[in-house]
Amino acid sequence: MIDDNIYTNGQYFKNNSTWDVEDSPWKSDVIIDILKSNHIEPANIIEVGCGAGGILENLSGKCSFIKSLQGFDISPQAIEIAKRKETDKLLFFNEDITLRKDIRTDLLLVIDVLEHVEDFYGFLRKLKPLSQYFIFHIPLDLSCRTVLKPHVMLQQRNAVGHIHYFSEEMVFWFLKDTGYEVIDFQYTKPAIDVDVPGSVKRSVKKILRNFSFGVQKKLSVKLWGGYSLMILSK
Repeated sequence: MIDDNIYTNGQYFKNNSTWDVEDSPWKSDVIIDILKSNHIEPANIIEVGCGAGGILENLSGKCSFIKSLQGFDISPQAIEIAKRKETDKLLFFNEDITLRKDIRTDLLLVIDVLEHVEDFYGFLRKLKPLSQYFIFHIPLDLSCRTVLKPHVMLQQRNAVGHIHYFSEEMVFWFLKDTGYEVIDFQYTKPAIDVDVPGSVKRSVKKILRNFSFGVQKKLSVKLWGGYSLMILSK
């Protein structure tokens, strides 16, 4: 059973002590790439569900056009870590952003959050008035592999609290349903494929996935799973 309070009572932190901050550099690079590709230079950025703040810290150091960054997370453990990264232009808040009435920004980041939110439709509708642009990073947990091996999704559920599992089509459907217009998107590779050493078995899988992805991206995503979508929308 998934406890609704795992993000506030310390259980999530116990299972994920780094808050995946090691993935922040490559995720921030993909965010920068999709912004540059669409000639968007937001002066103000807010991240909802910012965790330990690694993505905002990386963006702050890599983008001179950004003037202010704010991160919001309901987890006190995450924000305690994130606050060590604060600067004059980078601030973190242990708050539910949907309860704030004074928020408006150029770009809102929602990175690996929706799969954790019980009412993600309602959550998306609450976020829509807060920003001009949005970037979502959403895992595509639903694939041929996970349909055949549902224990993989159970592992995600138990390890990192995923309670929703999406395919690419489902992501675009629910964004349209909640009033978002997709401008651009990129697939991102499984974290274990991003310059992370592993076992021989994992290395072989990485080679096969990369070959398949190079030949036919959409089909590879559906077959193998483990990929995500980085989506720019408004």
